[in-house]
Amino acid sequence: MTKAEFLSQLNEKISALPDTDIAERISFYSEMIDDRIEEGITEEEAVAAIGTVDEIVKQVIAETPLAKIAK
Repeated sequence: MTKAEFLSQLNEKISALPDTDIAERISFYSEMIDDRIEEGITEEEAVAAIGTVDEIVKQVIAETPLAKIAK
């Protein structure tokens, strides 16, 4: 999966969060992928190394106060 595909899927799956939270998460994972690419691995390997979109969504939801999700 490419970085763009990954970030697009992540954005779609966390769309219930406030816009600022979405932007922060997208920025965080974008930078994480870029950092791994700079270390010399391919884009696809960098994306695979951080986990699946579903795993990350579960983590994001677990870390997010319910009041932010319910809005």
